[in-house]
This record gives sequence, structure tokens and C-alpha cells, in this order.
Amino acid sequence: MANTGLELLMENLKQLIRYDGNPLINDNPFVQDKRPQLELLYQDLESLRTFVIEMKITKGPHDLENNRKLERRVRVIVEEAEDIVDLFLTSAFIRNSTSMMMCGADNYRSPNFDSVMKELKSIIKETMDKKMQSQSEGLLLPPGTLHSKYSSSGVLKEDIIVGLDDDSMVLVERLAGYQKKLDIISIVGMGGLGKTTLATKVFNDRYIVYHFHVRAWVSVSQAFSMKDLLISLLTSIGKLAPEEIDKLKVEKVSELLYRSLKGKRYFIVIDDVWSTKAWDALKIHFPDDNTGSRILLTTRLSEIAFYAKPGGFTHYLQLLTKEESWELLSRKVFQKDCCPKRLLKPGMQIAKKCQGLPLAVVVIAGMLAKGEKSQEVWEEVAKSVVSYIVGDPKGYLNTLALSYDHLPRHLRDCFLYVAGFPEDTVIPVRRLIWLWVAEGFIHDHGQKSLEEVAEDYLMDLVDRSLLIVSKRRSNGGIKACRIHDLLRELCLKKATEENFFQQISRLGHSSSSKFIPLQERQRRIFTDSKFLSEISSDHSAPHIRSFLCFNKEWYFSLGVQRCFHPFLLLRVLDLLTIHTSILPLALELLVHLRHLGLWSEVTKLPSSVCNLWNLQTLILKENYSGFMKLPENIAKMVSLRHMWIEMIISVPDIHKSSSSDMLYNLQTISMLRLQGTAENLLKRIPNVRKLGCALYGGHNGDAFPNFSLLDHLETLKVIHPDVLEVESLFSNKHINFPVTLKKLTLSGSRLPWIAMSNIQWLPNLEVLKLLNYAFEGPSWDTGEGQFRQLKFLKLQNLDIHQWEAYSNNFPCLKRLALLECYYLTGIPEGVGGIPTLEMIDIDKRNHSVVKSANKILEKQHALGNYELKVNVIGFLTSIR
Repeated sequence: MANTGLELLMENLKQLIRYDGNPLINDNPFVQDKRPQLELLYQDLESLRTFVIEMKITKGPHDLENNRKLERRVRVIVEEAEDIVDLFLTSAFIRNSTSMMMCGADNYRSPNFDSVMKELKSIIKETMDKKMQSQSEGLLLPPGTLHSKYSSSGVLKEDIIVGLDDDSMVLVERLAGYQKKLDIISIVGMGGLGKTTLATKVFNDRYIVYHFHVRAWVSVSQAFSMKDLLISLLTSIGKLAPEEIDKLKVEKVSELLYRSLKGKRYFIVIDDVWSTKAWDALKIHFPDDNTGSRILLTTRLSEIAFYAKPGGFTHYLQLLTKEESWELLSRKVFQKDCCPKRLLKPGMQIAKKCQGLPLAVVVIAGMLAKGEKSQEVWEEVAKSVVSYIVGDPKGYLNTLALSYDHLPRHLRDCFLYVAGFPEDTVIPVRRLIWLWVAEGFIHDHGQKSLEEVAEDYLMDLVDRSLLIVSKRRSNGGIKACRIHDLLRELCLKKATEENFFQQISRLGHSSSSKFIPLQERQRRIFTDSKFLSEISSDHSAPHIRSFLCFNKEWYFSLGVQRCFHPFLLLRVLDLLTIHTSILPLALELLVHLRHLGLWSEVTKLPSSVCNLWNLQTLILKENYSGFMKLPENIAKMVSLRHMWIEMIISVPDIHKSSSSDMLYNLQTISMLRLQGTAENLLKRIPNVRKLGCALYGGHNGDAFPNFSLLDHLETLKVIHPDVLEVESLFSNKHINFPVTLKKLTLSGSRLPWIAMSNIQWLPNLEVLKLLNYAFEGPSWDTGEGQFRQLKFLKLQNLDIHQWEAYSNNFPCLKRLALLECYYLTGIPEGVGGIPTLEMIDIDKRNHSVVKSANKILEKQHALGNYELKVNVIGFLTSIR
């Protein structure tokens, strides 16, 4: 049983007790005075984690319910302790700061932990008693498999199937291939996507029936009994009646199954696999006699497919297209009849809103088939498709809930959080990961950074078919994701049950409507309206830790300085969709803030904001000027990890910087103004991984900055805003980059092509973008060197005429983009021979390049390479 609040509270207490690197803590006499009491609280919480968090009482529904009650008690007491500690800290900082005292929040609070510690000791004692009782009764055991009765048939019934013909053909060809060795093939996809339907179609395919001597089907599900699975397979084969086999011991049933398959060419479908344990228990019963036998798994989890056969063939089932969704809907509703013209438009709208999920289409079609087929009724359904599906009496949402119930606790929090974003939102992964970290969902894991752990969590949710990839980066990574509306509805339901967050919307309400009351002790608010001002005026938000606003209005004045007083415990404040005229001085009251996102007109960050010593992420949207000055005391933000400012930012120059001027934790910064070599500034951010910078100078003989000083740098973007003032290619510019670099974008630097040798050797470079005269000169000869890891190469708006390159220069290249290079006479012929190349993007206005691309494509097709594609792009179309 994990508890995010407990882990975060203990982490904060540890800093207060032992941290000696922050003067805001160490120089505060009020904090020092209470350290002994804080340490006692930490010890009690550590005991709680030892006796409760690591305890597993999983025998029977009664114990599971007790476990849930205990978890709720722990959450409540931890939240109470959090509030007491953090309110004390806020008061201590205010009392120790003249500027904060001027804000008016000067009520000093001494922490009273008596009631909290009493309740903690009560929970610990109760838990220890249960642990001893469980051990004496043999209850504290690893979770076993739950018994479920088998259900299977030799030939499964096919329902109306749409959009699976190509999928079926791919699988049939693979299953009936020439390989004699036993092969395991997997179908992976989210719940309700049609994995079982596709497996059924393949199972009943006439060629499959003819090809295999024996066919069998077994459904595993989350709870299973080994004996039941084996009996299901035997009865599916049709060897014995279930009542006869049921009397046998599991060992005898196992032997019967193995003998029934021995020497045969068999085809077995193992449907709905949830655990590697289930596969391990079954696989020993499948002999490999080199007869061309096949096993087809269906699962929601990519890890199961990989575990069953690492590197094996996995078929990822895709969502239906809009056309396929409509075809399935109309066939389900009207069977062999045609849809009346009056229902075509609302029917297509309904199909579109099912977002390609066959389960959603089938559920809504069942309701429409039984209901009144009038235009008015269908138009009403089209307005709220998800509501109709969720309200279906058959409880189809429970099918999707299985995926949620199977999640470990650390993934549940991350998954639920995604549902707080508005419907159909495409969520930038970078922003989502930063929010997860700020919320405390991500914890240290070996040598990985918190962000790397969060990326693993994200990939886990994608592999479990719970999040959909919306956009990919040029190196293949995930750039943005979204959640299906039905899964989002499931999360909203679970979030309400667990009081995880509250979503508030006043869309459709009048501007005078009363503020919707907050749920008791609510800690997270997602809203799209002006509730910030309503809550602050109502003083009704004592427990809120996160406030994310997705406002529809472009401008909102924060008003008086005191508007943040009810939010003193905030950790996350995201107002990126609200345009504010100022940064209120009272922001410095929010000393627990870990994530701050604002859209403001200010051009200079006030020094008071640097007192936010907990702040990890600072996001500022662009102001009118496009420039931002940072204060000299920016290094006081000792926890700062990501500074994403959509402006060119200036950092005051410090000639002799000391350790107190360093930003050791900073990983991301954009767009930093650099002048000349800028060595002093680069040395202040030694651990940065992602850097965007605007380089000024160059026409006075300044050298290119020495980026090799940053030996953790992975992503670098360098632009020269004044490209016309940059020295020409004849200057002797020397460029240095660290070996850690994976992605490099250069724009306007006017480097000579000979300098490419300093980029070509970079051992980890995966993405290279050369834009707007980044390199200058008529000819680029790649020579004999290799771009060893390069997967994406983009040349745009360059004056290059001739390019010499060979396939061995780019052994890993997957995508090449050539845009606005109007003088380029063609694509090197050797590029077509790159074995990994999948796509060439070209500008249709350069006829020579289009002609050479088509020639390459024809040659590759003649050689049997149909994987290569050429994408001819029109005007004003960009490739990222």
C-alpha cells in the first residue's frame, strides 16, 4: 500500500531536519527551534511506513476492506500532519521576512503535533496487532490465484466485425508461415478495442481450421485457477466432457493436455492474459515438436507479449477510423438495412465521438437499435455520447475498470491525474511529467533522475493501453499523449471515490452563478473558469495543494495582493491559460510551491519570487516584448529543475561566481541569452540536460560558446536572432559539443561545412536540425565519417547546391527532411541505400529534389524495398 502524501511529507521533514544548504531554512530561528519536535514526527512516520506501507493483508474480502479503511485513516492523518507542518513553515518564513510581513500574513503558528502523534501511535499499535494475528493464523501470505470456473468452446461465435480484415490477414499469414518451431504471437491493445474479436475471427478462419490439426481456446482473466485453465483447454479440444475431467487431479489433467497436443500441429488462443505468472504456468504444457504449432496471446499489457517471446511478433491493434466506426454503428443498428438519410449526420457525429473504440460503438449502437429512430433523439445522443455509455445498465465501464484495478499504486496516481485535463486535450508529455514530479508521485529509483523515472511510468501506461500517443518526437520518443473519453470518465469516477481531485466547470452557467462548494478536505482542483478569484474572496480553500486552471477567457486580473492568502499550502499553481498583467508580490507567500506556470506581461522577474526555495518548475508564457530579465538572486531557488520561459532570458553576469551562485539542480532552461563565449554563465549550470539559447555577437570576433563544458547536456538548440549580422563562413569558427549530446538544432549561425566534422563524430547524436543558414556554402561532402546514431536529419532554408553522401555515412537514419533548399540539385543516390530509412520529406517547389527522390523510390521498389516512403510537402507545411 503506497501513499504519495506520506513519502512527500517524510522527504520534506528530512530536508528540514538535516538540510544545511539553504539559508532560508538554516538562518531561520523558528525552524531551528522546532527541529527536535519535527524529528520525533519523522521517526513516528518511519515506523508507520514500516508497519503499514509494507504490510500486505490480502486474504479474503473482509481483510481487503479493512486494508482500505486503514489506508484511508493513514491518508487523513498524513494530510493533517502535512497541513500542520507546512502552515508552521509558512508562518516561520513570514515572521522572518520583512517583505512577507508587509503582505499582511503575519500570524505566527507554533505546530501542535500532539493529536497527530497520538493517532499515529494508535494506527501503529493496531497494525502491529493485526500483523501478529495474521502471522498466527497464516494470513500474511503472498497473494494466491483466485478460483474461477472455466468457460470455453471449440468454435467461438463471430459477431459483426468491421475494420479487422487487414489485421486478420497479417495474423493468418504469420500463423500459417513456414517456420516449424513453436511460435508465440501476441495481440496487444486497450480494453474494448477488439482483441478477442480479432482472435475469434482468426480462430474461425477457414484456412486456419484446415491448417491446424488441433485448435483450442482458453480465457485467463485476472483471477484464474490453474486446473480450470487446463480443463478449459481440454474441453475446447473436445477430448472429454467437463464433468469427467473435473474429478481428476490437476497433475492428471496436465498430463492429458500435454499428450493431446504431443506430435500435433496445434493452434491455441490464450485470451486476456494479465500476468507473467499465468503464462509461466501454462507454457510447460505446450510441446515443441517442430510441427509448426502456434500460440496466440491477447493482452492489454505490452510487457506480457515481450515476456512470452522477447523480440517476437506483436500486433498492436489500432483504434477504428471514423469511417470504420460509422460502418460498425450502422450495421449494428440497422443490420442489413440502410440508414435513413435524416439520421446520417447525427449518426456520424455519434460514431466520431466514440473515438474509434469498438466497445463504445457497440454499446451506443445497442441503445440506438432499441430506441426511437428519430432525428431529434439521435441529435440529443450525439451531444453526450459518453454519458449514455457510462449509464448503460450492463456496466460496460467495468470492462475498462479491470485495467485500472490492475495498476500498481504508483501508476494509479499518475493515471488519475491525466483525467483532470479537459476532454480531448492533447497533453504535452514534458508538462505532464513535470507536474507528476511536483505532485510527489515520482520517487528516487537508483541512478535515474525523477524525470527519467516519470518517463518510465508514462511508457508503462502507454504499454498498458491506457494512454494514447498523439505526437512523437523526431527521435521516436513521445511528445504528447491523450486519454480516451471512456477511460477519462472512469478516472473521474475513481477520482471522486478516492477524493483524489475535484473538477469544477461553470461552462453553461451564468456569470452570476454561485461558486460550487469544494469537497471536504479537497487538495487538488482542476477548473476552466474564474474560481481562483471566487475561492480567494470566499476564503474557502484551506487544504488545496494543487490548482490548475484551463480557462477559456484570454485575460484575467489577479486583483489585490492578498488573493493568494487562502492558498498558503499550494504546491502546484498552473495558470498558463490566464493572461495576467502583473506578478503579485504575494506570490512569495507560497513557500511550498513546487510548480508555477504563468502567462504575464512582465519583462522582469521580481527578486521576491526567488524566495520560493521549493520551486522545481517555472514556466512563463511569452510577453509582448519577447524578453525577460532574471534577478541576481536567482540561485536562491535551490530546488529549481526546469526553467521553461518562452522568451529570451537574460541572467545578470557574475564575473567571479561562487558555489552560492550555482544552479546545481537545473536540468532545463530556455531561451538563455548568451554573449560571446559565455563561459561564466555556462559554468553556473553544470548539470543542465536541455538548453535553448539565443547567441548574440559573432560580428566582433567572438568565439562560438564552448558547450563541451556541459558534460550532462543531451538537447541543445542554438539560434542567432541577428543572422544577417553574424560573420560569414570565412571566419574561423571552432565549435565544441559534449559527447552526451543526443539532439542538436542550429539556426542562423552561418558555419562553414568543414565545421560539420565536429558534429559528425558525436557518438550519441540522434537528431540534427540545420535551419536558416546554420551552415553556409555551396557544397557539403560528408566524407568517410559516420553519424553513428543519427535517426533524423533536417536541412531547411540553406544555400547548399551540392551534397555528397553515402549510405554508410548514416547507418541508423530513419527520416530525412529537405525543405526550402532551393539551390540543391538533388538527393545523393547513396541515401536511398540506407537500410533503416523510412521517410524522405521534400519541398515540392524544388523540382530537382522531387525528381531525385522519385528516382530513389523507384530504385528501392525495384529492389523489393517498399518500406521507404516519400512525402512531398506543400507551402507553409513544416516538419518538426
